[in-house]
Amino acid sequence: MYKKFILIALSSIFLFNIDIYANDINPEQSYFKIKRDNEQIINIENIEILNNDNNKIGNKNWSSAVILNNGNLLVGEYKSNKTYDYYEINKQEQMSFITNSKYYIKDINSQTGSFITVKNENNKYYLGVLDKEFNVIYDTIFEYKENAFKDYSDILKTKDGGYGVFTIDGEELISPIFDSIKKLDNNDFEGVYKDKTYLLKNNNGIYINETAINNVDNWAKSSVKDAVNLNFISQSLQLKLDSYITRSEFCEIMIKLYEEKTGFEISTNIKNNFVDTNNKYVIKAYRLGIISGKTTSRFEPNSYITREESAVILANLLKKMEYPINEVNYSYVDENLISSWAKESVQIVSNAKIMQGDTQNKFNPKNNYKIVEAISTIMRLYQLK
Repeated sequence: MYKKFILIALSSIFLFNIDIYANDINPEQSYFKIKRDNEQIINIENIEILNNDNNKIGNKNWSSAVILNNGNLLVGEYKSNKTYDYYEINKQEQMSFITNSKYYIKDINSQTGSFITVKNENNKYYLGVLDKEFNVIYDTIFEYKENAFKDYSDILKTKDGGYGVFTIDGEELISPIFDSIKKLDNNDFEGVYKDKTYLLKNNNGIYINETAINNVDNWAKSSVKDAVNLNFISQSLQLKLDSYITRSEFCEIMIKLYEEKTGFEISTNIKNNFVDTNNKYVIKAYRLGIISGKTTSRFEPNSYITREESAVILANLLKKMEYPINEVNYSYVDENLISSWAKESVQIVSNAKIMQGDTQNKFNPKNNYKIVEAISTIMRLYQLK
């Protein structure tokens, strides 16, 4: 009864301007639409949900529903034996939830209520993570382990076969990208990637891919080592230093630098205007005011970032950190290729000497930016007085 009271109370507290539309059930396309105002707990009732075999899996009044950060809907049914059944409904369109996939979710951690097991339509079990406000931390990507999290941290395997390490609170200690993870003494781990030991914890408590760093060109090696020791570079980035950096990855290293340099942690407690990402570093960068989307609602997090786009973000960060900039007019032989919206920013980063042209005095504004180049740039920014 106590659980029911709490859930209903939360439903009332967080009820916002969200309209529910019930539709006639079509066995092949059963759905209902939600006009979404915010990710909040809402009241719903009389929803019929079908699984892939067109069998009803919900045909009664539901106690409440939660719109998750990933756009999915979680509906909960209160039972007399004081347990809850939850069904998560996959998002197919921005305003529509298709209800033909069945998800069964239950807590496996009574202390935090964070970890959930999920049974999908193929009757396979996976592990996902919700925080206490029902926001998705990890979206049902891990194979289910019966005895998960007996300790504070545990080794998890993704659907794709990658191993990583996560704390009981959902914090990622080691990215799930390794062929295997071995637990060492004192809760330390090593990651094995392509039959080589790639990942070990250094004296600062940071996991480092020594092999990957040693393969970096000499001009960048010092910057990469310093960035790793400052925890600016995730394990996944360490494995692909010579690859191009994506827009969300660039936000990650920029925000890590900003928070380390200023000692100020940016809150993510704002409405996320982007429908194509829930990345916390993107949200933080947006709140800080150093990025914008490709459109008003799309950020394109997995697109590679260009040099001129990077220059704009770097210039915005320099302004936020109030660094004095000398005004010298830098002239590049390809300056006619620099977009009008990036020209001022290119001048700012050039004057700050954190990002300049190549040996032929070309800025190459349309070129994609490599991870190792971005790291060298942000370390120059970090070293500014």
